[in-house]
Amino acid sequence: MTSPINIHAFRSHGATAQPSALGGNSVEDIVAMHCTDTPVLAGVVIERLDSQIGVWQYSLDEAKPWQAVRTDLLHRDGPMGLVLALNARLRVLPFGGQRGTVRLVFHPVPFVGGGNGIYRPYPPTDERPEAPTVTLVLGLSAINGAPQSVYVPRMRNKRALAAARAAAG
Repeated sequence: MTSPINIHAFRSHGATAQPSALGGNSVEDIVAMHCTDTPVLAGVVIERLDSQIGVWQYSLDEAKPWQAVRTDLLHRDGPMGLVLALNARLRVLPFGGQRGTVRLVFHPVPFVGGGNGIYRPYPPTDERPEAPTVTLVLGLSAINGAPQSVYVPRMRNKRALAAARAAAG
């Protein structure tokens, strides 16, 4: 068995995107936050997604545009997966405001190349011991990101504003 590779050593340099509500998290952030012992070099091949809670989407270009994940292709017999580079983003649009956890099954890949966002067959687990299958059960906020706090000024009525102006002046 190979020794785990620290994903932080392979992080890209530059500004990190701040996740927002339904803005999705990058594959790199999801892996770095929830499975630090997983050796990920260039990306992942997503094998299965929990499609009962909502619609999964991915973005290859800073969340512009979002594309639906074809869970029907992932859940067929035979090993078919979605290749995503570390900078790709994932999100779930929950059905009817559902909350709870989602299951994400993937295996790391050392090279993505021009395959980012492509569905392709992958070798069975016993043929790739260096890239074990990882199963994560996460809350929706771990995938979608947490909403950013926003300052909203308290609404005041016109009489209170007029009285404050008169007192000030």
